[in-house]
Amino acid sequence: MGKQKGRASSSGMAASLVPHAQGAVPTVGFGGYHGAVRVEPAAPSDPDAPIRLTPDVDGEVLQNLKRLGRKDPTTKLKALSALSTLFGQKPGEEVVQIVPQWAFEYKRLLLDYNREVRRATHEAMSSLITAVKKGIAPYLKSLMGPWWFSQFDPAPEVAQAARRAFEAAFPQSDRRLDALMLCVKETFLYLNENLKLTPQALSDKATPMDELEDMHQRVMSSSLLAMATLIEILLGVKLQSCDGDSTNTENKNLSKVRSTILSSAEAAFCMHKCFLDVLKSKSSVIRSATYSLLTSYIKHVPHVFDEETMKKLSPTLLGAFHEKDASCHSSMWDAILVFSRKFPEAWSYCNIHKVVLSQFWHFLQNGCYGSKQVSYPLLVQFLDSMPPKAVMGQQFVFDFLHNLWAGRNQRQLSAADSLAFCGAFKQSFLWLLKNASRYFTGDSSDDIPIKLITDVLAKIIWRDYLLLSGDTTSGSVLLSHKTSGLAANMHYPTYYLQDLKKCIIEILDVIADTENHLLNISCQSLLRDCLDIIQQGEKLSKFQNHAEQLVSFFLSLDQIVVCKGEIWPLERLAKPLVEQSLSAIKFMDTPCLVKLLSILVEIFGPTPLFLKNYKKNDEKLDIKSYLEFFNDELLPWCLDGKYSTCNSKIVLLLSLIQDESFFDQWCSIIKCTTSEQKHSVDDKTSNIMGRFELLTLLLQKIRERIVGGKLRNLQENGYLPEHWRHDILDSTAASVFCDLPGSDCHVSFICAALGGSDQEDQICFLSPETVCKILGSILKNLALVLMASTFEWARLAHSLLPAEPEHLKVPEGNSSIINFEMARSAFKVLQGSLFSLRRLEENSVFPSILGALFVIEWECSMSLALVEENYLEDHIEDTEVGVSMCSSSKGYLDEKMHLKANLAESIHAFHQSLSPSFWNNLHSCTSNRLANILAQCVRYAVFQTRDLHVERTAILCSEWVVDMLKLICLDHRNLQSFFDLLLSEGEYWPLWLMPSLQNGQASVKVKLHPDITDEIELKHERFVAFVDRLILKLGFSEVVLGIPGNIQSATSQLIDITSRIFSLSRAWVAGEVLCTWTWKGGCALKTFLPSLVQYMKDESYLEISIVPLLLDALLGAALMHESGPWVLFNAWHLSDNEIDKIQDRFLRALVALLFTINTNDCLWRESDALVFFEQLLSNLFIGSSVNRKCLKILPYVMTSIIKQFSALNRGSSYADLVWKSIQSWLDAAISCLSTSPREIPVQDIEDWMQVVLSCFPLRITGGAQKLVVVVEREISDTERSLMLTLFQKYQIFYGSTASSLLTSETAVSTTVELLGVKLTAVVVGYCWRNLQENDWHSVFHMVFKCIESSVLLVEEMTDGINDATINQVSSEDALEKLKLVVGTTDKLTLNLAESALVTMCHLNHLCNIQEAENSWSVQLIRSGDYAESNDKMVESILRLFLASGVSEAIAKSCSEEASSVIGFSRHAYLHFWELVASFIKNAPLQIRKSALESMELWGLTKGSVSGLYSILFSSQPIFHLQLAAFSLLLSEPFCQLSLVKNCSMGENCSSVQQSGISQSAELMPDSEKKVHLRDELSDLIEFPTSELLKTDLTARDRVDVFIAWALLLSHLQILPASSSIRGDVLQYIQEKVSPCILDCIFQHIPVKAAAPSGKKKDTELAPEAEAAAKASKNAIATCSLLPYLESVWPIGTLQMASLAGSLYGMMIRLLPSFVRTWFTTLRDRSLSYSIESFTKQWCSPPLLLDEFSQVKDSVYGDENFSVSVNRSAFEIVATYKKEETGIDLVIRLPNCYPLRHVDVECTRSLGISEVKCRKWLLSLTSFVRNQNGAIAEAICTWKSNFDKEFEGVEECPICYSILHTSNHSLPRLACKTCKHKFHGACLYKWFSTSNKSTCPLCQTPF
Repeated sequence: MGKQKGRASSSGMAASLVPHAQGAVPTVGFGGYHGAVRVEPAAPSDPDAPIRLTPDVDGEVLQNLKRLGRKDPTTKLKALSALSTLFGQKPGEEVVQIVPQWAFEYKRLLLDYNREVRRATHEAMSSLITAVKKGIAPYLKSLMGPWWFSQFDPAPEVAQAARRAFEAAFPQSDRRLDALMLCVKETFLYLNENLKLTPQALSDKATPMDELEDMHQRVMSSSLLAMATLIEILLGVKLQSCDGDSTNTENKNLSKVRSTILSSAEAAFCMHKCFLDVLKSKSSVIRSATYSLLTSYIKHVPHVFDEETMKKLSPTLLGAFHEKDASCHSSMWDAILVFSRKFPEAWSYCNIHKVVLSQFWHFLQNGCYGSKQVSYPLLVQFLDSMPPKAVMGQQFVFDFLHNLWAGRNQRQLSAADSLAFCGAFKQSFLWLLKNASRYFTGDSSDDIPIKLITDVLAKIIWRDYLLLSGDTTSGSVLLSHKTSGLAANMHYPTYYLQDLKKCIIEILDVIADTENHLLNISCQSLLRDCLDIIQQGEKLSKFQNHAEQLVSFFLSLDQIVVCKGEIWPLERLAKPLVEQSLSAIKFMDTPCLVKLLSILVEIFGPTPLFLKNYKKNDEKLDIKSYLEFFNDELLPWCLDGKYSTCNSKIVLLLSLIQDESFFDQWCSIIKCTTSEQKHSVDDKTSNIMGRFELLTLLLQKIRERIVGGKLRNLQENGYLPEHWRHDILDSTAASVFCDLPGSDCHVSFICAALGGSDQEDQICFLSPETVCKILGSILKNLALVLMASTFEWARLAHSLLPAEPEHLKVPEGNSSIINFEMARSAFKVLQGSLFSLRRLEENSVFPSILGALFVIEWECSMSLALVEENYLEDHIEDTEVGVSMCSSSKGYLDEKMHLKANLAESIHAFHQSLSPSFWNNLHSCTSNRLANILAQCVRYAVFQTRDLHVERTAILCSEWVVDMLKLICLDHRNLQSFFDLLLSEGEYWPLWLMPSLQNGQASVKVKLHPDITDEIELKHERFVAFVDRLILKLGFSEVVLGIPGNIQSATSQLIDITSRIFSLSRAWVAGEVLCTWTWKGGCALKTFLPSLVQYMKDESYLEISIVPLLLDALLGAALMHESGPWVLFNAWHLSDNEIDKIQDRFLRALVALLFTINTNDCLWRESDALVFFEQLLSNLFIGSSVNRKCLKILPYVMTSIIKQFSALNRGSSYADLVWKSIQSWLDAAISCLSTSPREIPVQDIEDWMQVVLSCFPLRITGGAQKLVVVVEREISDTERSLMLTLFQKYQIFYGSTASSLLTSETAVSTTVELLGVKLTAVVVGYCWRNLQENDWHSVFHMVFKCIESSVLLVEEMTDGINDATINQVSSEDALEKLKLVVGTTDKLTLNLAESALVTMCHLNHLCNIQEAENSWSVQLIRSGDYAESNDKMVESILRLFLASGVSEAIAKSCSEEASSVIGFSRHAYLHFWELVASFIKNAPLQIRKSALESMELWGLTKGSVSGLYSILFSSQPIFHLQLAAFSLLLSEPFCQLSLVKNCSMGENCSSVQQSGISQSAELMPDSEKKVHLRDELSDLIEFPTSELLKTDLTARDRVDVFIAWALLLSHLQILPASSSIRGDVLQYIQEKVSPCILDCIFQHIPVKAAAPSGKKKDTELAPEAEAAAKASKNAIATCSLLPYLESVWPIGTLQMASLAGSLYGMMIRLLPSFVRTWFTTLRDRSLSYSIESFTKQWCSPPLLLDEFSQVKDSVYGDENFSVSVNRSAFEIVATYKKEETGIDLVIRLPNCYPLRHVDVECTRSLGISEVKCRKWLLSLTSFVRNQNGAIAEAICTWKSNFDKEFEGVEECPICYSILHTSNHSLPRLACKTCKHKFHGACLYKWFSTSNKSTCPLCQTPF
């Protein structure tokens, strides 16, 4: 391995040990001892023997020293670590006593195999040295040898540790040298002993042989290197100049040391026989170290190399080139070079050709065996070290070069190897060229350099560089044709060719400086191949590559030689090449040769190259001659327009232009280019380039050279764009737009002439006047698209553009396709020259062009949207909902639309490519003009678009605005100006509110009588939809308030947003949207108000608010209009739907605003609320009269704001004002009821009661299981007293006037009655503690009456629906009758019932709360008639619920649409049905039975269970009703009817009947006696999973299927294990139901993300996977799915994931075999692994825990049978004993149970044959694996099977079991011949699979 990294070399060690003080005379010795004094160590005669320690040695130290003798490396490391610590803790006097024992252990540990042990040994040594310090001196000589040896350990960390320990003992370098000299003899002795060691002597026999070999190799290499370094340091550095004859005492001592070293070295040399044996070692590390040692001997102990030694060593050292290990080559080369220089006569002791050269040639041929970077730089030194007489003749020179050249292709050269090879070849070539006389005598020595040039440089290196095959003539001294021919078949790396090129050039450069005649020969040889390549041209297979190599060569020649001012490349190479090849280059006309000529022109200039008689002194004559040559010869050829070479010839043409003749040459070029060509450019097959293409290419190349500064030939003229302008260019460019639509070459020419393709490109070759004309032409052509548009708004947008001059008028009669082509051409010019045209942006045309681009893109996007919309309407049945424009539009667009779409797509891409700096740098006038144009265009688009849907138009236009604003980056003022213009007043907008100024402040004015037509309303609706979308995208504050969406940006722009007259506010816009309320595709509650709320949440940062202004305006407008009665307004369930029912738009907007700001964290400020409330009160009275309109509005307002009052401080002015007002309103209502009805209108009673009731809100809370009525505010005793008075007054009033009102004014009567019911609910809620018995009687009477009325109403509707379906003529007739029945429902009755249910709900809540236990009122409610009345009402509610379900089931039998009508009718009374459902779930069993019997007696076409299923799977579901239906279907008595068809209410048939049934069933095949689930359930359970997998994750079908599975699994859970129905259902699932439902379940559970990776168990789960995991775990633990059904609404992906997880948990608990069947069929291994990991982590642990618990609790042992559980091993042990027989069977459950099979093993059997034991084992395995249930059930069944066998019951010969594994039946079907009995299921399976009906045993017909 040579000199490994980290190992010290001889020179490195010498450097570390040389004294640092210059000129200091070192002294021998250390620690105060002089080197002349002999220090005798107090050591025993045998230093390697272990020393007996004195009794004073610490016991711990002694113990650790003993531990060092252990074989275990860990023990050694611990002991060494402990010793290091102890050495630091103990005093030096104590530590020094253990040095002898330590020295023994130290030497032994240094040979240890483990490098960590060796390293720790040195660290301990360092600690010991630090502790004992000078106390180490007596033992130094015994330690120095191993110490020095270990510093050359192959492991770097070990060597470093040894060196640190050595430096710790001797910090100064001169002291280290003294120590080495003192112990040199002992060190040599130690190293010699090491070199004598064999592998077996290093350790005991137990050590593996490979370890012994490694140890021996390490010891040998380290010892050799240590000896070499010791000689190098002491003889080469310290003792080099000492004189043994000197009288100086110090020199005498040094001389003695030198003598000792020499004698030791000589002894070692003789002892080891010149080290020849180790030099032949198989280990490269040992050989490398031996080379280093011999090098040290040759340099410093040369006298040992006598003649005899030379004869032995010469062949070995000089012939060492057979060494193939590259790690040895560095030390090998050192030894060879030193030996050759030191002993030149050694060459005579060996056969040079056989021993040296033969090996050397192979060494070179094989690429130095991998040491190129080491060996190649030394080749010249080797040549120089060889004695001249050793080799003679030219054969050696060429053999050397031949073999060196051959070695380059042995392997793929790396970049470093390539550089080393080319450098070595260059040095060797030049050395041989210079020292040719060394190998030749006489005149022949002059021929050798020429042959080297011609045969090596030219024919080998040069041709190899040119990638030419070696067609050289073979000769005795030439390189092999085979070698150079490799170039034809090899692909050289680029760096090799570059290195080779540099080698050639540097050789030529050296030759040019020394040998002029050789330079001529070299250049001629090189030119010969160049001309041959040009002459043969494309006949050569790699002509392109050859030419590229020539170009690269001349470029490098320019960089290396020409730049120094040398002229020989021009005179000897370039000019002769051009003179002899120009005609051929023109004739061939290939790009690579033109490029070569161009490069030569650029390097050397055109005049010196082309003029034969070029004279520098006569420039005028040269220019004239050159111009003639240029115009006659070069220009026509360069502009011939040939496509293949045109690009290269244009580059050449520009290189030919000279400073002195620039204008003449440029004029000639322009004229020649623009003149008519002889070739037809219209011929598409022509390969000649047209004039516009030539001009474009020419201008592009000029621009590139000006930008890149590559016009090296033009220093005075041509370096500025103005120099290249020409009248012909201007006229040509101006004429192009007159000929549009033109080809792409016309556009490219204009762009090339204008420039400005990017911001840095400011080069324009046209005059400003021409640029201005082009700008106008662009606008004219773009306007053609808008004029041809089918949208009126686009044509109106054209009018916003500036009027065109006469010469730019739009031509008439052009087809639309031509117009698009013209616009496309104009856009391409703009796109390619934007930054050049932008310099004229002050011209109004430029912003108009930018605006036209936006409008064209918008118009196209709308056109495509319209086409797509029409297409989808025409193909709605075949088109998916999510089809995108890009995927659907391409198939049905006509040619015109394709052109338009392509143009818009290009414009969009162009806009996106523009950086923000472009828009920011536009002039303010340009930005404003552009914004004005675009704002007007958007308004036109919104108002005038009729063909597109409103929502689609709004989305499109808002996206336009947002995308545009993102691009053009307007500042805040300009942005708000844009919004002002965009939202400004017009004919169609606004309709209800408008802006105004009052006292200098922004205000809102109401439009009293707007003139509204259908057209105006439609356009207004479109604009409102657009504004709403804009606010959603940009934010409320920016669009409405004029505040930047980012607060920081507002601050940075120093905008005074706190100003009272903030002029940018547009509050009227918000009011207009609120008043409009709904529009197609949107609603203010869903989109606009949430934006307002978000703004108000951030409003704490700002001091501006538009809410007071809006409220003021809306209140004023509402007071101008009439409003409906509040009593019909469901204030207790205030929601979006209720607000939507308010008819007056202003009142609806007011209520919505108040509701929003009061239900979202009370965003309404108290100060604002006080102002508003005072304003409301001020409008309540007009003088002394009540303002009827305000009185009607007041309940709505109070409903919205009353909830906030509970949070107010009692002493605040606002709270006091509200409470005083409420009391006054109570007094007013009481006053009205106290007065005679004839004296006061009923209207006043209604109005004041509505106001009062709105001040006492109720809130219905609670989940789906139970609803609770909660009061919304705390009231004072005064209020409570007034409320009771009001309730009592109302009872008196209603009782006395009811009869008269019923006969005269029915409407008034029902309204008053509804108010009374609501008043009852409020009184019960707020004053229940104060009610008396007569009050409670009134309450119950009113509630019962309302509920019974609603039940009667629903039952009548059910009868009507039943009659309509029975008597239907057709399905359409039935549907119409059904709609009529539903439409005539009395809404007021259901409203009364809803309020009554609220009261009843609160009564039930009072009976359940703990704090009301001791209340007199509660005790009264719970007792007697009141409790009985409550039960009757609950039963009535249940009947109402069942009747509604049955009506839907009847309607569903008619049609799905009819069912939807019933379901939809419930949504109109959503809160009523929610209250009904809350009572259903908690109904007692007796009530449920009574209600079911009542429904059965009714005699409808559908039963109660069908009705429950209709509600559960309704097409218009209400989740409260669904949960109620689910609960009822699982409860008694409905559960007995809801699972299986034709099941009676009980299983109470007689035993005789049952036996008959069972006997007949046994005789029936399985296919004929299958259980039949109810159709409603089976249809969903058997729903095709292939269709279900395609549905959306929240699709209705998927939800229904999951609910059906939840119901089925819940039934299985509650059915007892012994139930026959349960067994039948399990068999039905196993045979009929596809397990692929689990595929659908796992669509909701991202298990691949959930599966833990590796050993990490706590992998973070995706939200859906986490929800599913928790749900599955809980479902297994609780055995219930109801919590997850309750949480599934509102339906979302997370909720569905929870439901899916719970279903999976219940399935693996109840249907393990079913799940296992599915899991084993999975083909996706990744998915299978993920599901298994998911199950193992989340489901299996609780399931296994449950299984073990069931086994312990359910399986009862007896004297014959016992069961034990081992939970840690997942095992169940079943032991069965009978008389003298017994068997132990172990059931092992996998940790991913039940996905993997359960294993059953027989661990012990007694008195049972092997056959029977195996049969029983298989029997239990079958029971356990096929059981769809708990393991405990399977074990019980298996035990029963055993018992039957011991009772003598025969087993079934087919399944070898007595009890059938599925249905647990006995074998009863007997063969009449053989009398064997079979299971019916087994026999049927045998018949069906064997296709015969014979007995399986005797084969007789069965």
